[in-house]
Amino acid sequence: MNNKSNIILFLVIILAVFSRLFITIPNFSAIGSLALFCGAMANRNRFSILVPFIALLAGDLMMAGTGKMYSEYFTNGYFIYVYAAFALTWFIGRGIKNRIKVSNIVLASVLASVSFFLITNFGSWMQMELVYPRSAAGIGQSYLAGLVFYKGDLLSNFFLNQVVGDLFFSLVFFGGYLLITRQSPDKLFPIKVKS
Repeated sequence: MNNKSNIILFLVIILAVFSRLFITIPNFSAIGSLALFCGAMANRNRFSILVPFIALLAGDLMMAGTGKMYSEYFTNGYFIYVYAAFALTWFIGRGIKNRIKVSNIVLASVLASVSFFLITNFGSWMQMELVYPRSAAGIGQSYLAGLVFYKGDLLSNFFLNQVVGDLFFSLVFFGGYLLITRQSPDKLFPIKVKS
């Protein structure tokens, strides 16, 4: 990987980790966009899939000491659904790898947000037997709860926050890459990752 690519990747990882720690809007972070960016831009599958998971794990470990919710996140197994959702996001990024353009980035970001919402709220339904009954009504309650988690707050819609965050950070990452590498959008080539 050349020096410019190293710098880009390092800055993207730092932004993704710290977006989870310092942005207080629920579900508005850069981790999903990082998975999408790595899937679409890095050539070496082995390395590129590890990057978002290292950033996700680093943020999770930093947040684990902040309260009961994050300490139980690992012990009750809910993290498996979150990590599975980000793995799917990476594969969505691979799907646009050779077709990088604004419309595909927007479509991939929205698809990643929807899949994250569906997978993680399914995980909530599976993990919270005492809250959600094992029925169609129970899974419906889980998805509804995922839409509006905090009552009476404009920024309470987890799903909308996820969509806006994924779109914003995806455009920042892909657009930043274009600016830093001084490439025109029609000449956007994947980052070369050499071992």
